[in-house]
Amino acid sequence: MQPKLNRDAVSGLLLALIGAAAAYRAFDYGIGSAARMGSGYFPLLIGGALVLLGAVIGIGGLRASAMPIHIPWRELTLIALSVASFALIISRFGLFPALAVSGVLACLADRDIGLRRTIGVVLFSCLLVWLVFVIGLNSPAALIKV
Repeated sequence: MQPKLNRDAVSGLLLALIGAAAAYRAFDYGIGSAARMGSGYFPLLIGGALVLLGAVIGIGGLRASAMPIHIPWRELTLIALSVASFALIISRFGLFPALAVSGVLACLADRDIGLRRTIGVVLFSCLLVWLVFVIGLNSPAALIKV
């Protein structure tokens, strides 16, 4: 009988793959030794820990009863569009328009968030960014480009 994949099995596999990629890349920085750690020593340890954690989660998932994997395509697409829109809008129109568009798209991913809450999220995000970057850090960030 072949084991059926479920959410834990797939998550464990992905976690192990990410850890393996991180550990592989760590060798480009030089590992060193425990007494004289190189810049790749810590990433190698973290990558190895991720591989082990992913293996434990994945094996546990293979032993558990198989549940169908449901991919929330609508939410996944809207969040990806939110990130992409921020990257495309910020250089052309500025920080506030990029925050507004990406915030609206992110809020659309949750069916329970209404218009009032979406506006609140966007306004709060803009206020927080203004307080941190303009007031707190005295950054010359272009909030709105004309």
